[in-house]
Amino acid sequence: MVKIIIIDDEVHCVDVLLNLIKKAHPDYDILGAFYNPLKGLEFIKANPPDLLFLDIEMPNLNGFALLDRMLPIDFDIIFTTAYDKYAIRAFEYSAINYLLKPITEKSIVQALSYWEKRRKKITMEQWQLLQKNINNSANSTSKIALPTGVGYHIVEIKNISRCESDNNYTYFFLKNEQKLLICKTLKEIEELLRNYGFLRVHQSHLINPQFVKAILKQDGGTVLMSDGKEIPVSRAKRSEITGILESMLRFKY
Repeated sequence: MVKIIIIDDEVHCVDVLLNLIKKAHPDYDILGAFYNPLKGLEFIKANPPDLLFLDIEMPNLNGFALLDRMLPIDFDIIFTTAYDKYAIRAFEYSAINYLLKPITEKSIVQALSYWEKRRKKITMEQWQLLQKNINNSANSTSKIALPTGVGYHIVEIKNISRCESDNNYTYFFLKNEQKLLICKTLKEIEELLRNYGFLRVHQSHLINPQFVKAILKQDGGTVLMSDGKEIPVSRAKRSEITGILESMLRFKY
């Protein structure tokens, strides 16, 4: 049986979580729900859960400080937060689950479904990456945690040359010719990397323009990447993408 603990200083949020979790999964065992993070901390030490729903902004002890007192973390976490879009990016880059307030039935069902499919403890490297990114704006983030079948690979965003869709998974191709299969769709990856200049040139391909060597006109239009791979450019986006790439390549060398 899945064991759950909730820590949130907002009574309404705790009540909503309790009701929605029980409705979505009546088989889950909710060990406790706490409005006081200090009391929640003491309870967790004696009663470790499988999954913790944790608010961030709380009086006396915020969510990050609470977890710092419990390292290494031996359970999964879904943060509940009202953070703005830039802070939310920090969670996504760190591959750590979160629920954005106000919490809805749809969002809790999706979060729990995702968690059940990909249950993985937060690594120390992920935790440190989250703390670093949460203190910076999205534009200064330099690394991303990539969830693979065996754990998380944390890579420099600048070293990602391209991404290729494989149904509900995505292949990442890195500067050092390493290839990783990631448990996210290309659409999700596009949302994460859009602010870093990555371009969706085709339904199945997302590229980093910094790794483009040439624009080829034959066969309807392709781009040649630094690893020698020719990537097709979608007919609908050909004029727009070609214009962007030609402008970048003109000043690249």
